[in-house]
Amino acid sequence: RKSTATNCIDSFFAPSSTSHHPAHSPPNDKYYLKRRVGQLRKISNLAARVSHMTLATQPVLSAASAYANYQTHVRAGHGVKLYLKGKGNMARVHESKPNYKIDLVGSWDLGLTKALRAFAGTMLPFKIHRLRKAFDSKENMHTLSFVLGAKKLAHRRLDSLLDDLVAAGDPLFLIEITCSSNDGQDTLPLIQCPTRASLIKASLIKLPLEKEKFEKDKGKVEESKETSFLCNSDWSDLRKVADNRRSGKFRKALFYTLRWWLFPLLFTAVCWTVLLSPAVLPAAPLVFRSRNEVGERFISKISRALPPVPDNLADAFSLGVIFEQVSRGASRALLSDAAVLVGRAADDPLTLDELERMRSHLEDLQAHRGVIARVTGAFSFVNLMWLGAIFGIAISVGPSLYHVLKPLREFLKKVMKWFVEDVLVPFVIRCHNWGVIEIVAWLACGAIMVDGEALFAVETGRFIAISSLALAAPSFSYSTFIWTRHLDKPENPYSFLRMVYSWAALTVAPVAVAFDSKLMAYIAVLAFYGALGFSVCFFGLGVAIGFDGKSAASRVAVTSALLLVTSTAARECYKLGGGGAEEIRCFESPVAVMGSLTLYLALLIRASKYNYPTYRTGKQERLRILRIQNILMVAALVGGLLLGSLTGSPGMTNTALTFAVLYAGEKYSEMHLERGWSGWLLVLGVSGFAYKLALWLHEHPEFLATVFKV
Repeated sequence: RKSTATNCIDSFFAPSSTSHHPAHSPPNDKYYLKRRVGQLRKISNLAARVSHMTLATQPVLSAASAYANYQTHVRAGHGVKLYLKGKGNMARVHESKPNYKIDLVGSWDLGLTKALRAFAGTMLPFKIHRLRKAFDSKENMHTLSFVLGAKKLAHRRLDSLLDDLVAAGDPLFLIEITCSSNDGQDTLPLIQCPTRASLIKASLIKLPLEKEKFEKDKGKVEESKETSFLCNSDWSDLRKVADNRRSGKFRKALFYTLRWWLFPLLFTAVCWTVLLSPAVLPAAPLVFRSRNEVGERFISKISRALPPVPDNLADAFSLGVIFEQVSRGASRALLSDAAVLVGRAADDPLTLDELERMRSHLEDLQAHRGVIARVTGAFSFVNLMWLGAIFGIAISVGPSLYHVLKPLREFLKKVMKWFVEDVLVPFVIRCHNWGVIEIVAWLACGAIMVDGEALFAVETGRFIAISSLALAAPSFSYSTFIWTRHLDKPENPYSFLRMVYSWAALTVAPVAVAFDSKLMAYIAVLAFYGALGFSVCFFGLGVAIGFDGKSAASRVAVTSALLLVTSTAARECYKLGGGGAEEIRCFESPVAVMGSLTLYLALLIRASKYNYPTYRTGKQERLRILRIQNILMVAALVGGLLLGSLTGSPGMTNTALTFAVLYAGEKYSEMHLERGWSGWLLVLGVSGFAYKLALWLHEHPEFLATVFKV
């Protein structure tokens, strides 16, 4: 660009080829003047670009000195404090959100082991939370000070790292502090300090850490002890590397974001393919061994191993009709229809003897005795044990490998040191650097999901699918750890959680439908509400249930109302049509429970008088908002009672009654406190009501049970 600008300038001052023509004089030639004006504009634009390019590569502050000491007040024996001094103009730095970060450029990681070196690069740059600035107007000098590793970086560990780096050749590296520009679009180098490990060791000031001396000094350093760790060697190559890291901020952010979500979204696509079109998936088996007799997916192997019994009263009545017809000499083909009613395949018909003994099996099942009740109860325990095993494996596989491999590493170092150092560790590092570990982890998740759909019946494949989803959680964490370190922290702290919740809901929902799992349906619905802003927080012996803010409460309330009305209307339409949406039946209970609870909870919070302080909204505006919110709460309660009564849904009715009582208690408490009545009377009234409520619930437990039913 500079050479192009120089050529334009030379051509501007060069004599024109038409100047010697007698008929054309340069000052009077309009074409000549127009061409010269165009060249001037081109020169101006190129000069502006070159100027901008030059300013972007130059740091805001030109480093004059830099030193460090161990005097930190957060945790004794930990942390290092850096002081960086430089001259310049801080006007280019964003005032409210400077976003200070520290980056290390060069061979600063030579003192680390190979395993740590593979992950060290992903940790940079990291944010500086508390950077203090001071300005000396006499010397026109800015001083930046901040603490690194105040709680986790031990002084002994830092000394060891510096010694290892010196032993590795004491390479030159660059300490760069970056910040955001005025417009917030670019990342500027605030100050750049070339240094070596030996210079940092010489700069460190080791003072006694006794309590009295520590409080007396208060982090002050004597001027005579200051030793700058700036290096005067040529570091132009390091500056070019730093410039390349900061350039293309938008393109890099876009690339890292897409790369972060690549495999999670592919796994989500596999889950939806399992539901919509499983035939296009790769041929199983991929992980588990092949099953010779898979049979129908929706026919339970447990039911085939037990005496046949119907699942509901309608099937029992139909079986009775079939038994009566067969006993009178009707066609034996009716026994195949009877087999379908008890969950068997049509090519495995029942016998007349099995139909005769079905009455005694139903009596035993109703009285919770006999082989069917015992085997079913045993398999309920087995399923619970399986679920607990999946959860235990998911949370313990990492710590277990750590503890198991710790003594194993010592053994391998003694017996097979060459294998560990020259084969195993380099292989794992290369797999990490080349993305092999991430690819293998996500391929395993997808393969387990495919095998669960193709090789197992629904009741068994359901837990295979849960295993795949459980493995997807650490895989997603690994991908997040690798790629999000390069992205800036979002301004909204809830953005990351909402993205994760949205992905979880989109991934788990098709699996819940494909395997008819209420557990996964509840997880999908909870993740969906988490993306909307509903959250549950556990702390100590307490639980906080609520929303991220007022906008989240409104968003959840509107969504819950639409879901409840839509699901209720769809269910009634299917009833009138004589059929049912069997594929999405697993979502009826989660939508009814979470929809009702979140709707009434959001409206209960919004209807509270203390949710709208007078100093923020004004008295008249506060009354108007409260009037609208209370009308909405009453309308929702009446609508819940009406819909629950008309559709025969006791859960919806009892949930509306429960929140109606809570709403009445809220209004009474507001009135009690506003009128200045005694607080002891309020405590006595609430306690008496709670006592009576607990006694009534013990006498009518079915009320509480129906709250969690459709």
